[in-house]
Amino acid sequence: MRGHDRVALLLVALLWGGNFVASKAALSSFTVWELRSLAFGSAAVVLAASAYATRASIVRLDVKNVAHLVVAGAFGIGGFGVFSALAMTHTSAGRTSIVVYTMPVWVVLLSWLVFRERPTRSRVLAVALAALGLLILGWPVFSDGGGLGPAFALLSALSWAAGTMYVKRLGLDVAPVVSTAIQLISATLLSLLGLALDPRDTPISISTGALLGIAYNTVLGTIVAYLLWFSVLRRIPAATASLGTLLVPVFGIVIAGVVLAEVPSATDLIGLCLIGGAAAATLVTAPGRGSTRGHPRST
Repeated sequence: MRGHDRVALLLVALLWGGNFVASKAALSSFTVWELRSLAFGSAAVVLAASAYATRASIVRLDVKNVAHLVVAGAFGIGGFGVFSALAMTHTSAGRTSIVVYTMPVWVVLLSWLVFRERPTRSRVLAVALAALGLLILGWPVFSDGGGLGPAFALLSALSWAAGTMYVKRLGLDVAPVVSTAIQLISATLLSLLGLALDPRDTPISISTGALLGIAYNTVLGTIVAYLLWFSVLRRIPAATASLGTLLVPVFGIVIAGVVLAEVPSATDLIGLCLIGGAAAATLVTAPGRGSTRGHPRST
């Protein structure tokens, strides 16, 4: 993994960690479907316009490949975003980020099963440390009887893992701005369908915090973060990239502590150290040039 890929993964983790807090703020005024429709829709318009203005490689895509990206977007962005937002309506932002980011574990397993990428010893160690840390952090959620919060968060993790593996499997040589725009359009349509089936039944009252949450969600949490993510995913194995996102719950809990006063306990800190160690080990020990199997390097 090259230096700029490590920096990109760190930025993605920071932006997505903050996105849980921003989403929590936005959900104080907007419904889940409104939040995702606004954020995904606005981001899709911006990126589609950017792709058109820069004459990005959309001409390389045929109908079949566009359909593949629509499916990937429905799982990797749409399902992930909707289920994680639903989870936050039942539990805290910090706890949601913990359960959601079990997804690197699922990606490593899927990489082994789908791509036959036998996990290295360092990767197995990273997954083991991460799983232990996530178990420690997520235990308060499950010990209280679980419920819909962790269930939705787990569905979010599985949906993201499926979308990530699907994108990697496609192996499309297309600019990230095009790939991201198409997937966001798919996620927007999914969110709009949910909004149509489950419309708001109470008067809306929009706060300043909710507007700031929507703005962050759209610009930093969606446009910038997903462009960085899909750029990195073109160059390195999905399992390595996903393990780099283990820092998301670390950033999520820290930011939630500062902004929402969700104070971590002593056991939380132990879990954070384990997850941070797993992510650091992945970023430091990853090879200088990642495998691009299933996803050609851009030209």
